[in-house]
Order: sequence, then structure tokens, then C-alpha cells
Amino acid sequence: MSSWDLSLLHQINSAWSHPALDWLMPALSAIEAWLPLIIVAALLTAWRGGRRARTMLLCAGIAIGLGDGVISNTLKKTIGRVRPRDARSDVIIRDLGHGSPAFMRLFQPPVVKPSEPNGATRGKSFPSSHTVNLFAVATVIASFYRRAGIITYLLAAAVAYSRIYCGAHWPSDIPPSMALGILVGILVVFVARQTIRAA
Repeated sequence: MSSWDLSLLHQINSAWSHPALDWLMPALSAIEAWLPLIIVAALLTAWRGGRRARTMLLCAGIAIGLGDGVISNTLKKTIGRVRPRDARSDVIIRDLGHGSPAFMRLFQPPVVKPSEPNGATRGKSFPSSHTVNLFAVATVIASFYRRAGIITYLLAAAVAYSRIYCGAHWPSDIPPSMALGILVGILVVFVARQTIRAA
């Protein structure tokens, strides 16, 4: 890794830390904890939003499947970049406390601890699936609802930042992951619109 990558990691992960962020950043990263709310929001959108909203939700689902299941998974296995928390002893790991069901983790004190390198030579640091998925979804939403898309882009950026703050990704993992997500979103919406026009 380059010197700027390591320097920026230390700034975000250590120097720019705060007790409030020690809960907020892991909470943003814990997508599974927000899943019940996401499902409810999607169902309400499908019910109240009409055909346009349902098309958007379908595109978002396809974008996640393509971005996470195909692109991110393939690149992680091919590149094998080790995560910061597994590669270095000077990284701080931040996570939510344990809880069941998963959303109960949001109400637990955060876990903050030093990393313990495991000697791994391969890992899953690149790309950031969280970043790819959320930027893909934000691009899809923005293609149908501009204002909602802008809000989702801001959320996606916050989640991407949280992945560095929590020690899960190198700073250099994030910009390419953002670009991949945006490209996936554009591709899915383009194909969907072409299919609808041809039908």
C-alpha cells in the first residue's frame, strides 16, 4: 500500500475518532441491523409508489444482486487484498455489541478494540461491498427520483467512510468501489428502460 493510503487510514481510524462516532459508524455499517426497516420501507414504497416505484425497486434489487453477488464477490476472490484490521496491529476495530435479533445491536454499547493481525496473505478488502451496493442503489434511486437519490448518495458516502473508520477497508478501496456501484446502477437502469421500451 502507498504511504498516503496508510496515513489517511490512521487519520480516519484513529486521529479523527470520537465516542459518538464509535457508535454511529458501526451502526451505519451494520446493514443487517437495519434490514427490518429497509423491508418495511420497500414494501410501503411498492404499495404507495405505483409502477414507477416498483420498477425502481426491481432495478435496485437487480443492482444489488449484480454488484454484490457477481462483481464484488468475484473481485474479492481474484484480488484477495487483506483488510487493514487483519494486516496491521495499529488499527482500531469498531463494531456494534452483540444482540439478537440483529436490530437489537443498535441499542448495545459499541465494541472498540485494537486489531490483532492474523497473518493472512489474502482477504476481502477490495472492493467494499457496502460501498458498491449502496452507490448502485443510490444511482438507481436517483434515476427515478432525483431528490431521494441525492439523500441516498449522502448515506452511501457516510457508509463508505464508516468502513474505513471501523478498520474494515483501506481508503484506496473506496473510490473504485464507488465507481463500480455507480456503473452497475447506470447499467441496470439502462437495460431496464430499453427492455420496457421494447415491450
